[in-house]
Amino acid sequence: MSASDDDLNGDADGEIDASERQRERAERANRATRGGLAAILCLEAFVVLLLPRAIAQTSVGLDTTKTVVLIALAVILVTSGFLLRRPWGIGLGSGLQFALLATVVLAPALIVVVAFFMGIWYYVLRTRHQLVGTPSGWRMLIS
Repeated sequence: MSASDDDLNGDADGEIDASERQRERAERANRATRGGLAAILCLEAFVVLLLPRAIAQTSVGLDTTKTVVLIALAVILVTSGFLLRRPWGIGLGSGLQFALLATVVLAPALIVVVAFFMGIWYYVLRTRHQLVGTPSGWRMLIS
């Protein structure tokens, strides 16, 4: 075996190792961003659970229907946090951002918090796109 054969084999192994490392990095970034998205959903659920207290102090007041809807939304948000590892999990979480936006009808002051959460959701999806190489545009919401 000549020195040039050793160099060729070494370069091929180096390319395989680099490709494997890049794949591992992308997988870690995917897990990390999905974990961040799950944390966002759980924080949103916490905010939704605090919302009945704010609604109860308004002139409209709090009734059973509003309470049940808000508690159901909080449960769905937490459940979807656990489902983010599924291929359709990010799409579900992205759809729930709009369900959270609908809570602004109950407490208009919540628009600031909802906009903050939606901005963070979009930021994490953009970061995920850059690190993992997921599709861009609206397809990023369902990848």
